[in-house]
Amino acid sequence: MTTFGRTTALALATLVSLGGCGASTDFGADYATDEMTASMPASVDIEESGVMDTGLGVREESASSKAIEPDVITTGYLSLTVDSPSESAEAIAALVVDAGGRIASRSDYTPVDYGTPSSYIEARIPVEVLDVTLVSIKGLGMVQEVSVSSYDVSLQKVDLDARLQVLEAAQARLAELLTQATTTGDLIAIETALSERQAELDSLQGQREYLSDQTLFSTVNISLTTPEGATATNPDGFLDGLIRGWQSIVAFALGTVVWAGILLPWLGILAIIIATAMVVRFIRRRK
Repeated sequence: MTTFGRTTALALATLVSLGGCGASTDFGADYATDEMTASMPASVDIEESGVMDTGLGVREESASSKAIEPDVITTGYLSLTVDSPSESAEAIAALVVDAGGRIASRSDYTPVDYGTPSSYIEARIPVEVLDVTLVSIKGLGMVQEVSVSSYDVSLQKVDLDARLQVLEAAQARLAELLTQATTTGDLIAIETALSERQAELDSLQGQREYLSDQTLFSTVNISLTTPEGATATNPDGFLDGLIRGWQSIVAFALGTVVWAGILLPWLGILAIIIATAMVVRFIRRRK
């Protein structure tokens, strides 16, 4: 193995462990740096110490910024009774968009024979205008239920930032080694390591973007029903219970009639099949 090959193998091992763990101890990093410096040929002019320092100082620096700017994910739920759920849903969508947010999902239910209309919205609202926007939404109807909760994800963000910076430093080091490779084996080894680090980097960047979106925009689920629907789901007394009981009996009777109408043609066909089978059996027994 050439001097550069030995150096490349050692550098790859160091960078792979550096990128895979996200952060290492100071002792392990200093040892790897000393080994690379000792075995690096004079023709290879690379400032590896600067790269290594970039990866090791990440967590301490990120921890300081974490204490200054905590990252919090806020979610909420709001239940309203309104005269027209679909129209109120349109008004809520307009309020959310005007506030700089977006509607993640929406569903409207319009009954044909039974039930009451309702709408369901999942809104993404900027955190800085969440309270003001919720006040505006509450003004569209009567509030039945409201809840807001939040949880801190600062440590997750610090960890992702640290691992990203370490991987980026490892990528830069591998790219530099790639330009100095002299054998096919070295090229293949470095390109393989680059591909692995790039896949890890893409995954962490996706997680970081998702976490940032969750901290910047609050997720609020909004349920819209009519006053009749809200009353129907919560009977107030004996009379309401009696009415609902009678309605359930009527609904059962109507359902039974409908099913009887559906099954009647099939019963006729089944009777014909049974009669045919009996006739055939009778003829065979006479023979």
